[in-house]
Amino acid sequence: MISVIRSGMNASLKQLDVLSHNIANAKTTGFKRSQATFEDIYADKVSFGAPGKIGHGSLNSDVRTMRSQGALEETGQVLDLAIEGEGMFIVGKAGNNLETNAFFTRDGSFQLDEAGYISSSEGLRLKSLTMGDIEVPKTITEDGDILFLSSLSIDETGSVNAKYGEGISRVLAQIGIAQFPDISQLQENGSNLFRSTNASGAAEVTAPFTGANGRIMSGSLEMSNINMSSELTTMIQAQQAFSGSSRLLQSETEMLRRLIG
Repeated sequence: MISVIRSGMNASLKQLDVLSHNIANAKTTGFKRSQATFEDIYADKVSFGAPGKIGHGSLNSDVRTMRSQGALEETGQVLDLAIEGEGMFIVGKAGNNLETNAFFTRDGSFQLDEAGYISSSEGLRLKSLTMGDIEVPKTITEDGDILFLSSLSIDETGSVNAKYGEGISRVLAQIGIAQFPDISQLQENGSNLFRSTNASGAAEVTAPFTGANGRIMSGSLEMSNINMSSELTTMIQAQQAFSGSSRLLQSETEMLRRLIG
């Protein structure tokens, strides 16, 4: 009986841990809530009648990331990007090796770094469709004249467009979007970044707004998909379940103490 009670307490603690992580990241850009799943433990029941099963508690079977769309919030900043639909941004250090140099995220808070590349707050560079770093030159030379960057825009297909001087336009790159055979099996890497795994499958990098990919929304950020009311309600239920299991364990321990004594 004690092992059954302890399994219930462990399940409640795991649930509380997952819920606390969700609530702590409710304001994190692009964060996706996690959900713990549990399964019953059964053992064969010995009886003179038909064979059966008897419950032996519960077991945490998995913690999965729920990837439903978060609300989009307008910021008006060109390099604040959101994906409306499926897919993930690709970021990494300088270089274009997809296997060793790629992280994946839905956090589209980007800016220009000191070298002129579009980068995340962690200093990781946003990757293009060809896995290259996206550079935004501050000046270009046209017919011997030096022209300064006058405006920058990113359309829904991820095309990064720059204007120089009075009207010289340049397409600098196209942002790449990653898709996976099983996106739920990505490995969390902290700071809202993910890595591919054997279970998730390798990333397929294609253009935004093509196939199953969502479109790029410049000037907006995707908020977390946390529903605080739901999370708090579930947390109260988990706390009550833990409290009930604790009282059962206390009663069981007291009964054993009396029997032994």
